[in-house]
Amino acid sequence: MLLETGTNKYPLLVTTCMRDANLIKIMIEERALIKLIKSIGEKEYSTRDLLKKLGAYGYGHKLLLKAADKGLVERSTVKNKTYNKLTKEGKKFMKLASEIGV
Repeated sequence: MLLETGTNKYPLLVTTCMRDANLIKIMIEERALIKLIKSIGEKEYSTRDLLKKLGAYGYGHKLLLKAADKGLVERSTVKNKTYNKLTKEGKKFMKLASEIGV
């Protein structure tokens, strides 16, 4: 995508390479997030059900909060239950992980 800035005659090329590089950096630093993101998939899970599925309550919850801070998971509360689903960035993360073969 080309984006021109003001009166500058040289257009600035904006690509998604930086976002992909950021996602790869997250994959390298937090390998356990890959399992969490793949566990969520396209569905929406309550936190309790998701942690049961992962089999890790303390560490799994910390990972879930970390994924929410990084913008990979969206958390919403309905009647004392917190539901978790992937954001667009989380879906890109999952797709990139499957392309790499992790």
